Amino acid sequence: MAIIPDPVLEEKAQLKTEQVQQIIRSVEKACEHNSDEERRWLLELCQPSNPCFATLVRLICQPKYKAFFALRAVCLRAVQMLLQIAKMTFTDAAGDPDLGWKTFVELAGVEQAREAYPELVLLAQQQVEFVVASNAITLLSELGPSALKLEHVPLLLELLQVLPDRAGDISEVALRVHAWGGDYRPMLCDAIAQHPGGKILVEVLLQMINRCDEKRRQRALKVLTECFQLPEAAELLYTNDARVLVEILLRELPAHAEDVRAFMCYTGCMKALTAANLAARQHRRDEVLQVLDDLRQDDRLQMEVREQCAKVIATMHCRAEDLSASDTSGLSGAMECG
Repeated sequence: MAIIPDPVLEEKAQLKTEQVQQIIRSVEKACEHNSDEERRWLLELCQPSNPCFATLVRLICQPKYKAFFALRAVCLRAVQMLLQIAKMTFTDAAGDPDLGWKTFVELAGVEQAREAYPELVLLAQQQVEFVVASNAITLLSELGPSALKLEHVPLLLELLQVLPDRAGDISEVALRVHAWGGDYRPMLCDAIAQHPGGKILVEVLLQMINRCDEKRRQRALKVLTECFQLPEAAELLYTNDARVLVEILLRELPAHAEDVRAFMCYTGCMKALTAANLAARQHRRDEVLQVLDDLRQDDRLQMEVREQCAKVIATMHCRAEDLSASDTSGLSGAMECG
C-alpha cells in the first residue's frame, strides 16, 4: 500500500530545504567576495558554538526526513562546504588526510558524528537518488580516508556514468582519493580501467590538465600516468583524445623544464602514454623527440631533467622498434623492450 505523505511534514521539509539553499547561496557569496566582514561571518558559522553545522547534520539523520531527498541533498552540500571552510583554519594540520573527520566530530559532536557516518555511507550507496549519492560520497571524501573506505572508491565511476553532469565534482573526489596514496591509488586506477565510467573520468582529467591550476594539473597527470601503466591502458583513450594529450604535453614540457617536480609529472605521463597508446606514439613523433632532445642537451637544466628526457626518448624508440618487429614477425602484440 502506498504511503500517504504528511502534508504538514512536506511543508516543513520544503521550508527547511529553502532555508538550507539560502545558507549555501550566502556561503558562496561570502567566499566569492571574501571581505573582512564576510570572512568573520564564515569563521563564526564554522565554530562548534554555532548550531548551524550540527543542525544540518541532524536534518540528514532524522528519520522523519529520510524520504525528502531534496532536503538531504542540500544539507549534504551545505555540510561539505562548511567543513571545507572549517578545515582551512587548521593550517598546522593541513597535511592530515583525516582532518575532515576530526573537524566533523568537533562541529557535529561525537555522538551525532557516530550516528551520521553510517547514514552517509548508506546515502552514497543507494541507487534511488543519484544526486544525493553524489553529494554523500563527496562529503565522505572531505572527511578523509577514515570515512571513505577502499570499497567505496568504485562508486565514483558508477556515479560518473549515471551523472555525467557531475563530472567536475566527482573528478575532484578522484584527485583527493589518489592523493591519499597507499592502496587507494591502485584501487582507483583499477576502477578507472575496468569500469565504463573510467573513460568519462579520463576525458575530464584530460580537460583539467589543459585548463586547471597547476596543482590540479599535476594531480591529474599522476592519476593518468598510473592508469596508462595498466594492461587495459590502450583502451582508456579515444584516438583523438590521445593526440590531444600529446599536444598538451608537447606544449607544457619546455614551459616546466626548470621545475623538476612538475617536469617529472609531464614527462612521466608522456612516457607512460606513448608506451601504452599507438596513436599517441605516432602523433607528432618527430616534434616530440626533437623537443625532448633539445631539453636533454640543454646544460642549463638540472641533470635530473636531462636524464628524464633521455629515458622518455629511449622508451619511444624502444616501442617503435617493438612495433616494427611485431609487424615483421606477424605477432599481434608488441614485444617487451629489453
